[in-house]
Amino acid sequence: MKERTTSRRRWRIGDLAAATGLTVRTLHHYEHIGLLGPAARTEGHQRLYDEHDVRRLYRIRALRDLGLSLAEIGRTLENDSAALGDVLREHLARVDAELQRLGRLRLLLERACAQANRAVETDDLLATIEAMSLVSRRIDARSTNGRPPDDAESRWRALGHELRACMDAGDAPSTPRVRAVAREALARMHDFAGGDRATLDALARLRQVAPPQNLAGWDPKLMRYLHQALASLHETENEPC
Repeated sequence: MKERTTSRRRWRIGDLAAATGLTVRTLHHYEHIGLLGPAARTEGHQRLYDEHDVRRLYRIRALRDLGLSLAEIGRTLENDSAALGDVLREHLARVDAELQRLGRLRLLLERACAQANRAVETDDLLATIEAMSLVSRRIDARSTNGRPPDDAESRWRALGHELRACMDAGDAPSTPRVRAVAREALARMHDFAGGDRATLDALARLRQVAPPQNLAGWDPKLMRYLHQALASLHETENEPC
């Protein structure tokens, strides 16, 4: 810790709490964990803070507003600016990950609300929400496990273009051309599910009752066409869908 400079100005703990918008209890806690201690005490053992303490407290508040933990703040204040940069970059990565998670949650809620606005049975609605949640958790798990990124979205777009061309041409879902695209789509879904039957069932339910409006170029009409092609695969080749 840097050597403390002397200052004639002193603040009692109640004055400092009032000036910074914190509580006395918070300042006691900061002292207890070694984050901020008083410069001196009166003969009656009342805490006295100096300008150095005030500056440190405002730094603590600024870093706290950024969402850093008290432990991170303590390490940062004791180290140089390079350490601060490392902490901030790590925190930025966590914030970005949380924003992605919240984005997926918002999409899930959006789709759940759309389902709730339709005349559906409560059990069906809850089953659809459960399917949405399961797929969302699967996405989170793949991200947490450090699954290497691939060209998943671009490949799904390409598959969508191939399947839409079949649909626009009036090809029946059971034709070889359509089944070939459906077979590749099914392989990618199995890879996503990691062999989990519940995830595959959830994907099947969402294709039928709550398809996304625009997911990598796929819309509900295209999803239903895929579902019909997958059903044809299941009937003739016993492929689990």
